[in-house]
Amino acid sequence: MGDEKMQRTISAMVGKGSVNHNSRKFRAENVDGTRTHLNIDYCNENIKTVYHELFDEALERYNAKQIRSDRKIKDY
Repeated sequence: MGDEKMQRTISAMVGKGSVNHNSRKFRAENVDGTRTHLNIDYCNENIKTVYHELFDEALERYNAKQIRSDRKIKDY
């Protein structure tokens, strides 16, 4: 093992993404349909609604502290 280096990978989304892919509303050819009932949806909510629930208060507090209008965040 001396000179071997551990390889690591990272993945990132580019573009809009696919809600259908994330929610598994389609079935690819390599999926065993007899096991799909075992899938678990941990969270399937509108991302914009969730962001507003989580961050609107903090955004208001942040913007209230800003003197320069170019530093205020209108929408995220």
